[in-house]
Amino acid sequence: MIRPADLLHRLTVLIIVLSCRSPVAFAEINAADPEWIRVAIAQDQSEVDLAIHGRYRIMALQTSEPLGEGSRLPRVAVRARPEGIVVGEQLFPLFGVRIEPARDAAIKLNGQRVRGTVEILRQQDLSLLVINHVGLEDYLRGVLSKEAPHDWPIEALRALAIAARTYALFQRLSKASVDYDVSGDVLSQLYGGKTAERTRTNRAVKDTQGLILLYHDQVFPTFYHSTCGGLTEHASVMGPFDLEPLNGSIPCSFCVGSPFYRWQRRLTKADVAWAVTQQGRGSIWPVEDLEVIERTQTGRVAKVRIRGASRTLILTGYEFRQLFGFERIRSTAFAIIPDGEAFILQGHGWGHGVGLCQWGAAELAQRGLSAREILAFYYPGAGLARLGEIPLQPIPVKDVEP
Repeated sequence: MIRPADLLHRLTVLIIVLSCRSPVAFAEINAADPEWIRVAIAQDQSEVDLAIHGRYRIMALQTSEPLGEGSRLPRVAVRARPEGIVVGEQLFPLFGVRIEPARDAAIKLNGQRVRGTVEILRQQDLSLLVINHVGLEDYLRGVLSKEAPHDWPIEALRALAIAARTYALFQRLSKASVDYDVSGDVLSQLYGGKTAERTRTNRAVKDTQGLILLYHDQVFPTFYHSTCGGLTEHASVMGPFDLEPLNGSIPCSFCVGSPFYRWQRRLTKADVAWAVTQQGRGSIWPVEDLEVIERTQTGRVAKVRIRGASRTLILTGYEFRQLFGFERIRSTAFAIIPDGEAFILQGHGWGHGVGLCQWGAAELAQRGLSAREILAFYYPGAGLARLGEIPLQPIPVKDVEP
């Protein structure tokens, strides 16, 4: 039998122990800090899966008002409704919520583990936009192994880490007025969160921590791609960019070992007509001809004409790749050969061709070049600096001749 005095003693000890525990430390975001970045990890989705392993709290996005917290959240569906956002069975009558994990907790979204915090926004069409606020270096750890094989030469990985950091920083400095800085797909940089991290790519990020490329002491968009196919492209294909490090036309025979150096695709006339219709451009059946009508200064496709029996459609090279998918039409460096009821595309390279050629960088590193030398080759006129050494500003975007 427990005596009242013993019970009182035990309760006193328990209160002392509980009062001495450290308060739960939640991830905190400084939205004005350029060393944080906003990554759109889910867009235009009607539903996403969310799970949290460890303590967390849910905040109102606009006011930061606490809405709830817990020690663990089993996997639940998150959906947008006209009246708000539904997390599992709980409705929050808001347009957006922020999920803040404790420092030792982990957020999983659609099975992908991410660092930092997550914002979930309801869009006007009742789809969801999910943004991961994450530290720049942590973001790069989730990018590098998705953009390059982790067993590549370490100097190539270091060069790519610097290019990826600079690209992300340029987007961060240029997009303060929109909801996010980069997407987690091929339209920005592939991003796999903590799930994608690998030892060697993490090492390359750590070895180059804070290093960025500058042109005239300004941050510029350090585009890069898988395989140039022999010659890099001018950045004007990516937008109104005209600066020495991205002028292109750099001969690069170093990517010849890439499995994407040469490729071929067969598109039937029915394939072409179906793709045009599926993208909402109307019917163009029957297709009579497909031809390149304009090329860039490096020979890549600038414009393609699709001629049907009753109408003609002209697309840019980018729009044509988008029509069939960036993996199916790997680059705009291709020729079209009619083949009866089909067209044969004979192409080379993978990607837009601007800036650093990743397979070329791997070969240069294999030959003994350092990350600094690789970057100097693909971004002539650019110099290295470290974050914090100079005030940061993005390079002004200037119009270029079409």
